[in-house]
Amino acid sequence: MNDNSAIPARPRTGWRPGLLFWIVTAIVLFILSVAAIAGGFAAVLVFLGIIAVLTGLYALLLKRRTWVGIPHRKSALAVTLSGVLVFMLGGIAAAGAAPSTDGSQAALVAAQETTPAASATPTETNPAETTCLTVDESQTYNGETFICTQGDDAQLVWLSEAQSRKVVEAREAKAKVLAAKIAADKVAAQKAAAKAAADKLAAEKAAAKAAADKLAAEKAAAQEAAARKAAEKSAADQAAAAQAAADQAAAQAAAEQAAQQVVVPAAPAPASVYYKNCTAARAAGAAPVYAGSPGYAAHLDRDGDGIGCE
Repeated sequence: MNDNSAIPARPRTGWRPGLLFWIVTAIVLFILSVAAIAGGFAAVLVFLGIIAVLTGLYALLLKRRTWVGIPHRKSALAVTLSGVLVFMLGGIAAAGAAPSTDGSQAALVAAQETTPAASATPTETNPAETTCLTVDESQTYNGETFICTQGDDAQLVWLSEAQSRKVVEAREAKAKVLAAKIAADKVAAQKAAAKAAADKLAAEKAAAKAAADKLAAEKAAAQEAAARKAAEKSAADQAAAAQAAADQAAAQAAAEQAAQQVVVPAAPAPASVYYKNCTAARAAGAAPVYAGSPGYAAHLDRDGDGIGCE
């Protein structure tokens, strides 16, 4: 067997843009730019068709790749036919875009007049065939005055005096309507601003009133709380005074009761009765022990009021 693994694969051949492509592309773009500036879109189509035809014929006649890499005869033929078609379209567009004499004047007159009016037959000295440069400039032709008038499209054209007056009056009427609309919009804006200011002021007043009402409510609540606290304090003071008076009356009554008690003169207790302490006296059933009674002794009456073991 033959070993083909060492044989490198042959690279595929194909067209890649080279230096010639970029040079020709720059030239073509330059030519198309000049054509667009000089003749507009129609000129661009014409030159683009010429370039396509020349490129296709080069590939057909010399059977070589062109600067854009056309690979075979069918593609070259298609490019050539496309170039012819684009060239024809450019010629048609150029023919349709050719300006006509007095086009702007005829359009302006048709827009301003509702009925046909007679005009002077154009001649080589007719103002309509000359350039209008200064607004309100006037010329006389065949006994009729022509005035240089600015139309709605801002183009200056020669119009008869009557036509010029109609155009100027129409423009002034539009200007008055626009000025009236601007003034009305301004008044409406001012009214809206005044209403917004009034609404803002009313809102601020309402907020201030709400704040004042809240402050008054808080003040009334504070006064009510202070009055309630003062009433509670007064009631507490009265209760304390009543309690003090009651305590004083009770103390006075106790003092009077103690003063009314008859103190029996102390008499010597019989020698046979003796209580060692109040516990013994209570155990014997003799408590309390009054002065002069059997068993009374000074050690049983510590406060010296004549009553022991009370």
